[in-house]
Amino acid sequence: MDEGVIKFQLELSPGPALSDASLGELIAWQKIMQGLGLLGRDPARYGGLAFGNLSLRLAGNGFAISASQTADSPMPSARDYSQVTDWDCSTNRVIAQGPARPSSESLTHAALYDADPVIGCIIHGHSPSIWKLRDSLGLASTVEQVAYGTPEMAIEMDRLYRTQGFDRHGVLAMGGHQDGVVSFGRDPDEAGWEMVQLLRRALSLGQEPVQAINT
Repeated sequence: MDEGVIKFQLELSPGPALSDASLGELIAWQKIMQGLGLLGRDPARYGGLAFGNLSLRLAGNGFAISASQTADSPMPSARDYSQVTDWDCSTNRVIAQGPARPSSESLTHAALYDADPVIGCIIHGHSPSIWKLRDSLGLASTVEQVAYGTPEMAIEMDRLYRTQGFDRHGVLAMGGHQDGVVSFGRDPDEAGWEMVQLLRRALSLGQEPVQAINT
């Protein structure tokens, strides 16, 4: 089990956290996703490691992303986020600053931000209900051989966005990353509602109820 393991070359400069006000909407959606069991930590899933992450494009300087293994934070705040200031998917390199290491999925988020400058928020959740029905739900999916957090996954994200007819918002599945689904939109509300609406569709097809996590 390698859930949550950072696979890229990281250059992290310790520094102060971003302001809670600048991340307020994103943090609110983190709490919603925790309540729905799409982000968090469950002893019965993924070896007990935390799962899921969120990010928000920042004006002029990269994006903020939840720090590694913080998806289950009981009181999320800006201290649970890192600022990614530069990246190179081709060389598997991420440059970040802040109080904590950025999520292992940072390159995945970076690829979508690179694909369309209008994308402003990305949510990576884990939903067995959606993932098992990804074909029935008509989700575009990365190929199963591609692992999370790798340059190959970043390439897959770019490929899907550019070939599947997305228009600045939507949801896609990670075929080789168990239960992994990614929603994105112009802002946290759009990205969040994309995920919630898809979960509703999955549950209406008769999949087992999502297991909420108390945080």
